[in-house]
Amino acid sequence: MTKHRVYVSLLSGLGFVSLVCLLLNIPVANFFLLALFTPGGIAVSTLPWHTNWISISALLGANVVIYSVLVFVVFLLWFKTMEPAKLTQISRWIVLPVAAVSCLACLPSLNPLWPRGMMELSKQESQLQNDLPVGMRLQDARSVLQAHKIQFHELIEESESIVFQTAEKTIKAGPGDRVFSSEFQTAVFSFPCGYDLQVILVFGRDERLKARYVHRLPICP
Repeated sequence: MTKHRVYVSLLSGLGFVSLVCLLLNIPVANFFLLALFTPGGIAVSTLPWHTNWISISALLGANVVIYSVLVFVVFLLWFKTMEPAKLTQISRWIVLPVAAVSCLACLPSLNPLWPRGMMELSKQESQLQNDLPVGMRLQDARSVLQAHKIQFHELIEESESIVFQTAEKTIKAGPGDRVFSSEFQTAVFSFPCGYDLQVILVFGRDERLKARYVHRLPICP
């Protein structure tokens, strides 16, 4: 009888999480529905091997397990006298709907949590890096940015300063250096972050590119 409860509980947990994923397409319900993934997020973030981000597969899997356990507890507390035949009947009723919503939730076009546009962003990032090699002329770089329809700010440094800094990279500009800077939003999304693309170009007095930074910038809640 226990195996019947486990089977129905797993189906219920899987179906519930898949349905929530599909309902995320309704904008007015997003905040409440995303909160339903909190238990799985907390569980995955406490594991010793977790990184700075939580993969969508791990998040969904953890929530399926947690909600399946909750359903199993409900069966034990309030439906412990239910006959195996009844549990079998319930599983037959829900297996097809669960399979349907689970398959739909696996489609990136229907599940807003799946990554979108990451491959295109990588290509765009690589293309810009190739098109803006160190040593290229200022006017050529300006033409490349205009060809990619990238709007940018331009200024001439009056003194030596740090124009860009991260934990991995620092870019400095000296007096008379010309700096192009741009940060623009993309349509790329990988839960829970969107992505901007950041471009920093520093040209020396000889009007040649001497330092650059062309990389994605995660924008996370």
